[in-house]
Amino acid sequence: MKQTFFLLMLLAASTLNAQSKLTIVVDGMEKTAGALYVAVYDAENFLKKPVYGTLAKVDREEVRVVLDSIAPGEYAVSIFHDENDNGELDKGAFGIPSEPTGFSNNAKGTYGPPKFDACKFSIEEDTMIYLTLSQYKP
Repeated sequence: MKQTFFLLMLLAASTLNAQSKLTIVVDGMEKTAGALYVAVYDAENFLKKPVYGTLAKVDREEVRVVLDSIAPGEYAVSIFHDENDNGELDKGAFGIPSEPTGFSNNAKGTYGPPKFDACKFSIEEDTMIYLTLSQYKP
């Protein structure tokens, strides 16, 4: 009886700490060079401090980025393509990005980046999202 109880408690604890894999399929790259900067945010830290992040080399028009060990919850993704590989998002007039950017749900902002609610998605198990980069062209 004690063994059964202990095994049930162990199983319950392991499901509480379940981690999932997030696969992000990114397309829209006009140049197949440089790197993708990938940031995953929760609502509290949206566009301030990512809770998960990674870099991915761009060597084709579609890149798959996989993040392991993501806790269940609601998140939003922001990505930019550092085409010239200088380690930063280049900006033009008025701080508008001059390199391709994108957000989860392919959300677009008005006079700035989109809000968290437009970008959010849930992770409860292994999840795949699709994101298309775009570049502001005056």
